[in-house]
Order: sequence, then C-alpha cells, then structure tokens
Amino acid sequence: MNQRTTITEADLNAYVDGELTPERRAVVEAHLADHPVDRERVAAWREQTATLRSLYGHVAEETPPARLTPWRLAAERRRNLSRFAMATAAAMVLVVSGAVGGWVGRGLILPAQSEMTLVSEAEAAHTLYVPEVLHPVEVTGEEGSHLTKWLSKRLDRTLIIPDLSSEGFSLVGGRLLPAARSAAALLMYENRDGARVTLYVVPKDGGETAMRFSSVGDLTAVSWQAEALGCVLVGSLPRETLTKLAKASYGTLDAGSDI
Repeated sequence: MNQRTTITEADLNAYVDGELTPERRAVVEAHLADHPVDRERVAAWREQTATLRSLYGHVAEETPPARLTPWRLAAERRRNLSRFAMATAAAMVLVVSGAVGGWVGRGLILPAQSEMTLVSEAEAAHTLYVPEVLHPVEVTGEEGSHLTKWLSKRLDRTLIIPDLSSEGFSLVGGRLLPAARSAAALLMYENRDGARVTLYVVPKDGGETAMRFSSVGDLTAVSWQAEALGCVLVGSLPRETLTKLAKASYGTLDAGSDI
C-alpha cells in the first residue's frame, strides 16, 4: 500500500469528524470495508461522540472554548486510548500479583467496563466546567442548604454534600447535569492555590464497592459506590491528595439513601 492510500489513525479521526475531502473519504471507506477491526473502532468512536453530544450539547449556549467542545473531547480521548490501554495492562499485573491490601489498596485496579461510562461522563464534565471563571457552577457554595435540597430532590436521594475544608478545599458550588440513565450532580471544590476538583454523583442502586483509579492525560478519576450513589472524584492532582479527598467524601456520601 503506497503513501497515498495508507490509512492512519488521523485519517480515521478525521473521517469520524467529517473533515475529509470526498476523495479521501472514499479511500477510507474502501479501507474500512476490508478491515473489520478499524471499522469497529470507528463505530465505537461515533457512538462515544454521539453520547457526549447528547449529554453536553446543551452547554453550547454558554460559549465554551473551542478546545472544550464535546466532539473535541472525544477526539482527545481517542488519542489517549493507547496510553489508557497500557495503564489497564499495568493494573491487571497488580491484580494478578496480589497487590490488594485493604480498602484503599483494593482501589489500585482500574474501573470495570460497567463503570467506564460513569467515569467518562465525570471526566468530560470536569474538563468542561473547571476552566470556567464566571459560571463554573449553577448554585454557589454559599447557598449550601438550597443546593443540598435541590440536588437531593432531582437525584431522588438524600445527598449530603461533603465538607472537604479539613483537606484544604472549599465548596465552589454545584450544578445539575444529564447522565446516561438519570440526572447527575456535579460538585466543585477549590483550594487556596486555585486547584479544582469535581465530585460527580448519580443515583445507582447496589452495594458498596472499593475505590478504583483511572487516568487519562493529566486527569485522575477515583470512582466508588456509596450505598445508593455512584461517585467519581476527578482532578489533576497527585493520587495521594485525591485519595484523601475521596476518603473524606466517601464517609459523608455513604449516608445517602432513597428519599
């Protein structure tokens, strides 16, 4: 196959995003017809992009930076896919070698596939709203009582908002977002240096689960289940710091239950 007809990952990304010329598009489609693996990758990317658009297309009215549009986030996530696969392999080595020691130790494995949609939603919401200066939240932390009642009602759960001040983080506020199967609460915290973390919470029936870690680029996500809530803490901070914040949040949110 010569250089003109070689299909790269950049070509496949451009094909999904509709950025190819008609001639180049025809070449890519011919390639996909003979390469089922690439065809499945393209289908998965399209589904992911469609999910992000359905979840966060409404924020277009807030005029976010071009680099933070949902489809660009999807493209960035695809570019980090190989690094994510390597991290998954490393995590599996830890599991096989028995590196599981206690509550936090069990969290050294990456989230199971069933949790990845929740983690992806949390990462996308974090990336979208953390850079905002004027409107990072809908309801500020100063309206804590109202925020608690509002989010509890919309999630149909008794939501107790964690106080992370002992770890140096104050509540900026929160907002309501659509999730794959329900509403989601996004809580944002900030320390004195301006570093922000977000806590993404959805109603999710089931028992307690250990904390699990995953990373994409410079973002680290810590996910767990607390009674009737699925929770994901996201931030660009050292794992040790995120672990402390997650443990502080876990103890509070563990009290969440059906209204």
